[in-house]
Amino acid sequence: MLQKYKIKHILLTFWIVLTAVSLYKLFSSGIPLNEYPSTIAKTVSAYGIWAPVIFIALFAIRPLIFFPATLLSLSAGALFGPFQAVLILIIAENLSSLVSYTVGKYFGADIVKIFDKKETFIAKFEDYIQDNGFVSILMLRLLYAPFDLVGYFAGASSISYKSFAFATLIGILPGLITSAFLGGSVYNPANLIISASFFIVGLVISKFIKKNKSYVKIYN
Repeated sequence: MLQKYKIKHILLTFWIVLTAVSLYKLFSSGIPLNEYPSTIAKTVSAYGIWAPVIFIALFAIRPLIFFPATLLSLSAGALFGPFQAVLILIIAENLSSLVSYTVGKYFGADIVKIFDKKETFIAKFEDYIQDNGFVSILMLRLLYAPFDLVGYFAGASSISYKSFAFATLIGILPGLITSAFLGGSVYNPANLIISASFFIVGLVISKFIKKNKSYVKIYN
């Protein structure tokens, strides 16, 4: 038990250092955040037919260094075009959510201590999801809550992976379509209209679900 405890804290320390170094390089690179999507797109495109695989792999491990999900999502639209980007992002974002949930489940209380020493946030989060985990995660996804933090705290909470994964699968669709078409607007400015439409759709659906929670309790 003591050995397992030591290994966990060694891994946690390594993760914190890795995250700190990665974020430092991100913000000290001299590349403006608004240029990252195009920079990523150019870099990944160099891998040719392997570009989708490389992109999905990068997106899957992205939560470990807290690289902004939005930047990678936008780069997908610029790299693959909006329609192909949607399909790739469905795979990439769900794998990414699995990583954050698994890490949250493994480190659990340690993550809570890092983000909220008084545990006020996790306590509120637990209260929020305990009645219906599926609806709660679905709402957070539709409201574009921080992608990785939702996964980490869901893993650290009592919500089942089944509820988390299903809610994520559905809840991320408006957001990823928004990002894919926004990134794809470099090819066709009309994609901005589609992007804005799905952004609004996500908010409207979240408002509807909030008023009709009883209809989706069966999925919990």
